[in-house]
Amino acid sequence: MIKKLLLAAAIGLGASLAALPAQAQTMLDFSSWQLEEPGNSDWWKAVINAFEKENPDIKIGRVYVPFADYLTQMTIRFASNRAPAVLQISEQNFGAYAAQGWLAGLDEHIKGTDIETGWAGAQAGLTWDGETRGVVISNSALMLFYNEKLLADAGVAVPTNFAEYQTAVAAMSKPADGVFGLSAVTTEHPTVMEDLHRYIKYAGTDVIVDGKYNLTSPEVIAAVETYRKTVGKNAPLGNNSAVARQLFVDGKTAFLIDGPWVWSWLEKATPEMRPNLKMVRVPWDPQQAPGGITIHIAEGLDEATEAAAWKFIEFATKPEWQREYLIITGQPSGRAASVLTAEDEAQSPHLALISDAARDGLPLFSSEQAVRANFAEYSAILRTAALKVLTTEDPIDRILADAQAELERAVPLN
Repeated sequence: MIKKLLLAAAIGLGASLAALPAQAQTMLDFSSWQLEEPGNSDWWKAVINAFEKENPDIKIGRVYVPFADYLTQMTIRFASNRAPAVLQISEQNFGAYAAQGWLAGLDEHIKGTDIETGWAGAQAGLTWDGETRGVVISNSALMLFYNEKLLADAGVAVPTNFAEYQTAVAAMSKPADGVFGLSAVTTEHPTVMEDLHRYIKYAGTDVIVDGKYNLTSPEVIAAVETYRKTVGKNAPLGNNSAVARQLFVDGKTAFLIDGPWVWSWLEKATPEMRPNLKMVRVPWDPQQAPGGITIHIAEGLDEATEAAAWKFIEFATKPEWQREYLIITGQPSGRAASVLTAEDEAQSPHLALISDAARDGLPLFSSEQAVRANFAEYSAILRTAALKVLTTEDPIDRILADAQAELERAVPLN
């Protein structure tokens, strides 16, 4: 009898469900290299789950591609008409996609939202041919990390300007004792050219001035001499970013300038070492933004799919989710104003420091479309120049003249 009742109830429920109209569901493929990264993946999973719960008519198909293969895989997908509807791009690679016409214009979607008026300066870098083609999810910043005990033992004060920093780094270098003044990238690694750019900008000049390469100017040559003297003479050679960070965590170096994500690396230090490792805003200007994380919609979607894609981006950039981003990942949000509450700042003062530095960060690289569209080649030429500066005694002016000639040939400016 009970079985009959249950069967009747099931048939009745099935009939009721059958009577309901089926709800159409839009499937959005979303490509990212962060879907398996600790911290970043936690945030993305939370955002996607919350979005799907609030929008049951939209399903997010998660497409994970490791960062090392990302540009190649996305190029293949776009070229074969299998592009994801929504994708992440690192700010440095934006031009490679935009130049191909692969990214949808977003001005109509952004108009009237707080993205139009309340976003960090890096948002301006997502304009291509006069139209906005992405949204900054995460801004960026560089922070100064230092070993408080090493400095105190040596009687060296925490620097308050760039000149003091150079002096302090040199004073802390005692290779015979196994201690170096600085952790830095000093080998074949993408970020070695970022350091070269930073030293040029710290000197108040740039790689490109008035639409022309500027590497042979006396100002740039002097700035790169400072780079050789500070980094080449005081940081162990042959280090990539991971090794450089680990040396600092192990107490083998006194200073490190790196992204805010290094804060989580400090937790790898021994209990005895961890209290000595400090982080502050870089105490001189300009503050540098090495490139954040951006999100985009593929060009050519039908109207309904593009509307669903924009709804997802709008959801992920809400103030509450930007706050969660900073708290979960330790990286600055894309918003210009602080997303932290007073309670957040009291509980996690390092997040307030990071957020503050990011708000003043200026783009590290040129906005010239020729450079952005050919960033891989541009980067490779300057990476070679940086390594020659660090590992040879070749005259700086000759290294830079060679690099400038190569840039003018391979990446001519408009």
